[in-house]
Amino acid sequence: MTNNITPLLDFIVLDDEQAPVLNEQGFPTLKQAPITKQIADLIEKGKVENIEIFAQLTSDGEQYEWASEYLDYLKLLAWVEKQNASLPEPVADEDGIVTPPEPLNLPMEPIRPEVRTVEQVLEPFSKAISKLKGIEFKGVNIALTETNQNGLSALKSALEMAKEFEVDDQLFPIRFNAETCGGVEVVELLDETEFKQFGINFIMARKAFFE
Repeated sequence: MTNNITPLLDFIVLDDEQAPVLNEQGFPTLKQAPITKQIADLIEKGKVENIEIFAQLTSDGEQYEWASEYLDYLKLLAWVEKQNASLPEPVADEDGIVTPPEPLNLPMEPIRPEVRTVEQVLEPFSKAISKLKGIEFKGVNIALTETNQNGLSALKSALEMAKEFEVDDQLFPIRFNAETCGGVEVVELLDETEFKQFGINFIMARKAFFE
């Protein structure tokens, strides 16, 4: 049994001498598996600030899932071997034909999946993550959302109107409520130059995202 549990050494409880702690049946106890969250669910909720941490937990969780399957395999294998070892002796039927009892088939050993990197876990979601992380402006990561685009359009219209009535000097500073992956944050635009720089940065990034 000790040789059989070697693949599980990274996942099972060990004693002070780093030997597996076995129960009465000779099987080890798995450590607590990591608590994982679905990457797609986090992205849907816009929670991508620490998504790399959850990607690592996802990768670790896949390995623990295999470890659980492997432990179940060992238990089933031990049971099958015990049954096969106690098969009745073959006896002849009334015609004198001896038919040995059929042993049970051994279970298939589960194949351990390749350990995925954080980048590999996140790769299918890279575009959605990029959209939520967006651009950095004045220390704020502004998502490339339609809401932010509409907000910029509204500010542009407000600036044009202010110029028409020659009150544009009273428009700034503007507090822009920006959608970010961490919620709404305020970006203060001190003057028209900052507003235009923010606007062109956002527009070009959103254009590149959708191309």
